[in-house]
Amino acid sequence: APTLWDFNWLVGHWRGKGLGGDCEETWLPATGGSMLGTFKFIKGDNVAFFEMMSITIDSVGPALRVKHFNADMTGWEDKAEMVTFRYDSTSANQIFFGGVRFLRPSKDSLLITVSFKTKDGGTKEELIRCRRVEIK
Repeated sequence: APTLWDFNWLVGHWRGKGLGGDCEETWLPATGGSMLGTFKFIKGDNVAFFEMMSITIDSVGPALRVKHFNADMTGWEDKAEMVTFRYDSTSANQIFFGGVRFLRPSKDSLLITVSFKTKDGGTKEELIRCRRVEIK
């Protein structure tokens, strides 16, 4: 069974393109039984939405939990709700959580693939291509 340390290669500050705009994702190292991450999506010159993310291990196994916020920090989900992606598999440079895949093809490159449900009942995949950056 994987531990949080198996996901530690996500740690860092990442910027890139995807979803039709600019994306920024940051992951902190595992402490206190979880990893914490943030995601910011910028369309044009304005923030469109934010996400708070955590990776934890519960009685079922690892899970990626996400809460979404509008630019004014009003939540998409109800107060006690979140979107949960259950762990599928991992390898040296890849993690699958349900409809989210993290792939690190090189030390400074992170590819994030997210599967969305479409209005017609199908699914659509979006690729976010990120590079590691320093926080200044």
